[in-house]
Amino acid sequence: MDGSSGMIMGDLKYLRLPITTNIQPGMQVLVITDSAHDPRVWQVIMSTISEIGAEGTLALFDPRPADYFDPPRAVCEAMLKADVNILLASTGMLHAPANFAAMRAGVPVICMDGGMTLEMFQSGAVTEDQRQMAVRQHYVGTKIFGVDAKMCRVTSKHGTDFSYSVENRIFIPELPGEDFVPYKINYMTRNKKFPRPRFLYPNGELNIPPVEKSGNGKLVIDLSMHQFGRLKSHIELTVKDGRITDIDGGPEAWTLRRYLETFGDENARVCPAEASVGINAKAMVRGVQREDKNILGSMHFGIGTNIDVGGTIHSNIHMDGVILEPTLYVDGEMRIENGRFLRNVEGPD
Repeated sequence: MDGSSGMIMGDLKYLRLPITTNIQPGMQVLVITDSAHDPRVWQVIMSTISEIGAEGTLALFDPRPADYFDPPRAVCEAMLKADVNILLASTGMLHAPANFAAMRAGVPVICMDGGMTLEMFQSGAVTEDQRQMAVRQHYVGTKIFGVDAKMCRVTSKHGTDFSYSVENRIFIPELPGEDFVPYKINYMTRNKKFPRPRFLYPNGELNIPPVEKSGNGKLVIDLSMHQFGRLKSHIELTVKDGRITDIDGGPEAWTLRRYLETFGDENARVCPAEASVGINAKAMVRGVQREDKNILGSMHFGIGTNIDVGGTIHSNIHMDGVILEPTLYVDGEMRIENGRFLRNVEGPD
């Protein structure tokens, strides 16, 4: 390795950490990417895999037409045989059928897809302390919501006024113990029928799958959304009994309507499939879903499938829309005000 390569690798320690933590010598590692993704990212990852003494295979293909479309069939088959899959596509593939099948077969995944560039792995969300985020995740669960929480209402300065039930849907992660390993793949078992061996990166959210058919009101997505990146105009979703009835706004609202008509199924308009809170204090506004939804105090709302986050809905669509500065009421009490937690979530009081 020449001096310039060494400098690049040193600068990109945060990109390397999930790889060096989870990949062992001799492993068969499949790196899944497309021609629209920043090629420098997979080049660093392939080099890191080689340094470790594992065997990396690069699957490079044309971009998929939409998030959660499967890669080519040969790649889908290879995903079932790898020791670890690494998702690096420009479109989201975490919820793709091929990745679901691989996780069900016990193949873990490191998910870094959605358009993260090399520069995004040098600052922002990736630099946050992983242990402190695990602490924060626990206390957001216990202090902002609480295991007995029933109803949530979210408002925003852009017109959001949206209510939904979380009764029996608050899953509180344990505090990190002495055996906590940062960047380690987590074998999540919230849904016992669907184990999820995965590490999402950048990370930093508390996932909540609201009660199906309980959502009512208006959601105004003001920051970013899957497939669209940073929004130039707000997307207003009108929801009745857990289904989107109207999509209003500017050009991106029109595009979303067309997108759902083209790629959606009967469950694509289920909302909220997910209602999660960002807990990453280093996350920045990137216009990239993988980072934006982790911003501390933000909330993102999913439509479509939620079976992998503890719900019961299966769809070929899952799209998250981010509200940057929400106000959250839990059972009538304000817990987040304009993106600011009103209770200490950094540790015990």
